[in-house]
Amino acid sequence: MSRASLRGQVEYALQAIDCIGESKHEAKQAQGWKPGQAVYGIYSYGTRNTVFDRAMTLVHWVEEQYPDVKYLSELDEEIITEFIGEKLETCQPNTVKALLAALRKLQEGLFARDWIDDDIIVPDEWDIEDNSIPRGAYTMGDAEQITKWIAERSPEFAQALRVILSCAARIDELYHLRGDKIFLDEGKVELLGKGGKARRIRFLQRDIFEELDRSKRFIYLTAENGKTWKDGLERIVRRACDELGIQRRGVHGFRGAAACEFIRIKESLGYTEMEARRELAQWLGHNPHRTEVTYAYVPKQVIRK
Repeated sequence: MSRASLRGQVEYALQAIDCIGESKHEAKQAQGWKPGQAVYGIYSYGTRNTVFDRAMTLVHWVEEQYPDVKYLSELDEEIITEFIGEKLETCQPNTVKALLAALRKLQEGLFARDWIDDDIIVPDEWDIEDNSIPRGAYTMGDAEQITKWIAERSPEFAQALRVILSCAARIDELYHLRGDKIFLDEGKVELLGKGGKARRIRFLQRDIFEELDRSKRFIYLTAENGKTWKDGLERIVRRACDELGIQRRGVHGFRGAAACEFIRIKESLGYTEMEARRELAQWLGHNPHRTEVTYAYVPKQVIRK
């Protein structure tokens, strides 16, 4: 991928599926289109402009929340879940539905350019109507049930989830957690975020970090497990939710549960809602003045009046 800006990458991706001037009706026939399906490609300037504008909504958000992300291919389901989660809390459902449709078009263009090889922007199963988008946080009770179920099958994955509950690490941050970046005396851990940006934050529970083998350079990363470790963690959480009858919220839901606990602690210390949300945004690795993102984790009604 060239060193174009994110805006330039959006334009280049949409050019790859530009079918303006061609017959959409003929395209439907050629693609074996069925009602309810999207037609591959863009067939009008109006659609192209709409998709571009909505894609730029994502780009502007990424530039604010993840300034070290320079390529659309760096986006992952966790980042997009966070983005859509914020929109679900702050926008009307129809607005989010239209946004998802536009982002699927962007995804078509990224596939056409061979910049991605998976549904990293909008997974096929995401749908507003059937509530299939991972959203919000697990309750602590649900998180504990899931962790207990997983512990009987994979103690390492269960341990990893407990780490997330204590510091709200993203999956990639968790996977790259280093033993020498855990500071028990300070009650802090250093997490390596997108673009190599590190942040040192206070963890909520000391005992889980005491259990980790801090003599290892990386707690979970090995030369053998590669991407399979992160995928394995996602799969076992989905399986646990299905077995226990708990709504799927992904591994991201554990980050949300940690965020809710963080807010509860700040609330007990007398913080106002906005003070608590600013602290939370920073703890999660975001700009403390951009508190909108915290609504993806902690809806307004969770804050005690």
